[in-house]
Amino acid sequence: MKELKDILGHELMVGDGAMGTWLLSQGTTAHQLPLVPLIDPDLVLRAHLEYLKAGARLIETHTFAANPGKLAALGLHPDVAELNRRAAQIARHARDIHGSSAFILGSVGPLAAPVESRIVPGLSMDEALKQYEKAVAGLLAGGVDGFIVETMSDVPTVRAAVTAIRRESDLPIMVSVTFSRLGTTLYGLTPEQAVNAMVELPGGPPDMIGANCGVGPSLLLDAMLRMAEEARRHRLPVAAYPNAGEPYVRDGRVGYPATAQYMGALGPALRAAGCSVVGGCCGTSPAHIRAVADSLAAPPSVEPSMQPVPMLTDEVRIRDQVPTSGNDTLLDILSQRFVVSVELDPPRSANLERFLSAAQAVSEAGASVINIADSPMARVRLSALAAARLVRDTVPVQPLLHFTTRDRNLMGIQSDLLGAHALGIRNILALTGDPPGIGDYAHATAVYDIDSVGLVRVLNAFNHGHDAVGQPLGAPTGFAIGVGVNPSADDLPREVHRLELKLEAGAQYCLTQPIYSSEQLKRFLDAWGGRTLPPLILGVMPLVSHRQALYLSNEVPGIEIPDDVLRTMESSQDAAKTGIDLALGLLNEVVSLVRGVYLVPSFNRVGSLIPVLNWIARSVADDRNVPNA
Repeated sequence: MKELKDILGHELMVGDGAMGTWLLSQGTTAHQLPLVPLIDPDLVLRAHLEYLKAGARLIETHTFAANPGKLAALGLHPDVAELNRRAAQIARHARDIHGSSAFILGSVGPLAAPVESRIVPGLSMDEALKQYEKAVAGLLAGGVDGFIVETMSDVPTVRAAVTAIRRESDLPIMVSVTFSRLGTTLYGLTPEQAVNAMVELPGGPPDMIGANCGVGPSLLLDAMLRMAEEARRHRLPVAAYPNAGEPYVRDGRVGYPATAQYMGALGPALRAAGCSVVGGCCGTSPAHIRAVADSLAAPPSVEPSMQPVPMLTDEVRIRDQVPTSGNDTLLDILSQRFVVSVELDPPRSANLERFLSAAQAVSEAGASVINIADSPMARVRLSALAAARLVRDTVPVQPLLHFTTRDRNLMGIQSDLLGAHALGIRNILALTGDPPGIGDYAHATAVYDIDSVGLVRVLNAFNHGHDAVGQPLGAPTGFAIGVGVNPSADDLPREVHRLELKLEAGAQYCLTQPIYSSEQLKRFLDAWGGRTLPPLILGVMPLVSHRQALYLSNEVPGIEIPDDVLRTMESSQDAAKTGIDLALGLLNEVVSLVRGVYLVPSFNRVGSLIPVLNWIARSVADDRNVPNA
């Protein structure tokens, strides 16, 4: 029988999927999760068997967090070596039961603190080696066939883990790093730099390198294309273990949007990129792995389906976009005319040249409002409040400040809101905010003293002259209070109920998630039941490619793109133009149902929105009444 070192990189292999999220879905608590091999070994056994039945030939031990630092951070102090040994034994037992020629990889994850960090307090190399040596000893005692050092962001931690393994064993080692939406690790390594860092490890490169986790299959594919090209220069095989899309939180539970079908469809693309191992990470299930295995066994061929592209007709007329007074609020603008806004993300630096240039460009093209996001997707950006004030000072538009409760306690929320009002920022979109765990700072602490409904209550209280606990402010504020709503939500009754709560709390207008079908909006309005709605501003994000459409539909929570739109983008010879035409066609169908539109540029590139804004400016009519006024 061949050993793993004889196969790794020479045969196409399917890896398993997520253990942690699968165990949580079966009722395990987050606190118990690292100890499941000891307290419920049958559940871990069942997980391994499900992945083996799905077609996995590489299964990982449930030991990602089984090191002294991670366990102690959770208040857990088991025998680390025994925990790792038991987890490896369970994996071997599952392989024996299944009877397949699968291999067991001992999972070695990051420690609770960085190693040899120059920025934050961390561990010395000696301390890190001691922690890893306990885990490695247990995995070897349990009989693993090799190791996967996974979800790594910095080279010193990788060096510590690989050194600890090599001191005790000559078994094959796979090193897998994780990339953010920016295309680098948390510590700034590009895919090419990550490969070269692995080549220079003490004792030489590992047997395989790769990437896992991150922000979903599509962006991981981008990283793999770059990683594989560099790895070929060093004759190193590569592996990919993507998440099932961007995580989201619903009813206190984390979910992942990418379907098994979508993951399976990307399997051949990952293989074509050069991957000889394809598996799954957070959010993937046995169904995802089965789809990957099936797609790699028989890659599907997709025939383009030609679909007509709807065009905006001359019947749609929108009122003039007149200059905006610095004292107007969004409510004042909504009462006078159809609102056109553009959403911009603040930069990731203190340099605002490109940001303000984009704001100026969309203002000149006809936008009267600019939405300013508050560190969206939990990624660090310049303060949205600072950006809003700078926009107000330099561009003749009204800023609409997105304000989240994620990063501030109740005192900080109220202080920042008073500061915003003092700086002349009147328009607030009240949001709960994406959890830090989905962004670049997974260890950052979320606050969430209140959610978006609570934030609306605070804003409403301010407008009535008192704070959250009823103490007088001296003078009432004049905030225009907006909230978000998702017309394409899976659970429309829940979405309707959430909006009812926001309106009861004092919300005055709504912005929708981007939609791609008039039916999505109409279904929501039907669910609302004909009752009066506050002014509704429709989110529209023109597509730029078929791949982007697939990514948004499968990996971004809250966005659903109908199959006919996906087929249209797939068959287009000029995807960017088709995306604009689809957006205009949507506006043509729903403009009478809403009071405004906010355009979301892909990748913060506003150039593609200028034709839409110019068309709106050319198509105004003085005799049109405000829709839904």
